[in-house]
Amino acid sequence: MTATDSVTQLKKIAEGREAEIFAYGEGRVLRLYRGDRTLEHTQTQAAILQAAADAGVRVPAVYGVETVDGRHGMILERLDGEDLFEIAARKPWRILSLASLTGRLQADLHGRAAPMSLVPVRERYRQAVSGSGAPQEFIDAALKTLDRLPDGDRLLHGDFHPGNIMLGDQGPVIIDWTGATRGSPEADFARSMLILRLGEPPSSLPLLIRFFALFARSLFMSTINRTYHRNIAVDEKLLRNWQLPTAVARIGDGIAEEREKLDEHIRELIASDTA
Repeated sequence: MTATDSVTQLKKIAEGREAEIFAYGEGRVLRLYRGDRTLEHTQTQAAILQAAADAGVRVPAVYGVETVDGRHGMILERLDGEDLFEIAARKPWRILSLASLTGRLQADLHGRAAPMSLVPVRERYRQAVSGSGAPQEFIDAALKTLDRLPDGDRLLHGDFHPGNIMLGDQGPVIIDWTGATRGSPEADFARSMLILRLGEPPSSLPLLIRFFALFARSLFMSTINRTYHRNIAVDEKLLRNWQLPTAVARIGDGIAEEREKLDEHIRELIASDTA
């Protein structure tokens, strides 16, 4: 294993909104969190990955935690391949098959019982909605909806979309489990659809991939939705009810490019609920 006291000694190979990824020895990477993520948070994330692996989901193997320049991170298996958005950008003729794979993988994930160690999804969303910084009318409506939603016991990823599925010689691997919870599958799928509908690709991605992600949005959504429904029973009323809490919680992610669309979407959801 590689050890270092400075980020400047590491070779960065990827990055996202929450973390940077560095090469870290043979067959391993260091996922180093940005900002003020604590050691406890990092240890929790490592435990979540292990819990998903124990449930039979293919995820990156975890080899431990490390602290560099006061920042905490996980030492993970280095995966060969690309995420599904990157593959689709290079090979657009594979759009339908990649979207179908996404739908099947999420349905399979939701067919698995979650360990009791994971936070209940309703609890996670109560915290996220309350701390979202959204207008109070949005928060009140979302909390009222959460109060009438049932609990569940399925394994939920929390940020499931084609960009969090790596595909290579090792087959599909689901990454980035920061928001994993247990609960109703409809909560997880509602967030996935919201991300695909309104989400903006990270600015760190190449321009071509960002453009493609926006262009192919509707095709991805319809194919994923159709495939998911073919592979798992879905409570459509529950799915609709989860749309409001997921949208209000999304405001708390602080993605400025989404805010106007989110506000409009939330107002439409509240109006339809009171009609």
